[in-house]
Amino acid sequence: MTFVPGPIIIPRKPKGKPEGKREVTKNVSQKREKKLVYVLIKLKPEQMISEKAKELEELFKGKTFNRVVNPDEYTLLMNAQNLFSRSSRLYVVELTDEMNRWFYLVPSEERIKFKNKDKYMVFLIKKDSALEEIFKKIAEGKLSKMSTFEVVVTVIQVALGILTFLAGYLALENVIDLSQLSNIVTFVLFFIFALQSIKKGYKRRGWGD
Repeated sequence: MTFVPGPIIIPRKPKGKPEGKREVTKNVSQKREKKLVYVLIKLKPEQMISEKAKELEELFKGKTFNRVVNPDEYTLLMNAQNLFSRSSRLYVVELTDEMNRWFYLVPSEERIKFKNKDKYMVFLIKKDSALEEIFKKIAEGKLSKMSTFEVVVTVIQVALGILTFLAGYLALENVIDLSQLSNIVTFVLFFIFALQSIKKGYKRRGWGD
């Protein structure tokens, strides 16, 4: 009986992502913009803060979180800086009965839904130094209020926008020529960029992210 050799099967290496792509993906994830989500939950008079805390901790089950009681701004800041290494999004949940303030700091890329919250604010962190300002306002209970600086800068930006619109209208009506319009627009854009450079290192939103 004649032996006929069969085909030789050469195993192939499993397809995977090239090393270069892995490094790019890793670098992109590291550069993701930081988000700080502040949630305020006020207790009703008949509720006990310890009971409500158990409900929250059940919601955070399976996640890493830090709980701090009646902290100052520096304690909050240090906890936040440590936890931002775990996630680009950090939840800061304040539970208060007007006498005590319990804070939960929870790093989570996934969105967490809260029921019966009294305040929900999202901060896009542009500079790490901005965290100091945010936690100072949280500790003082003044987070919802805009500072005088923020109000002045916002008013100036609105005024510059109106000036640009007015200049465009005057150019259409041939009151000013295009060269004057170009100069005005250049000045306005320069001034807006200058204001942006001195503004706080974060953007605030009052809605979900």
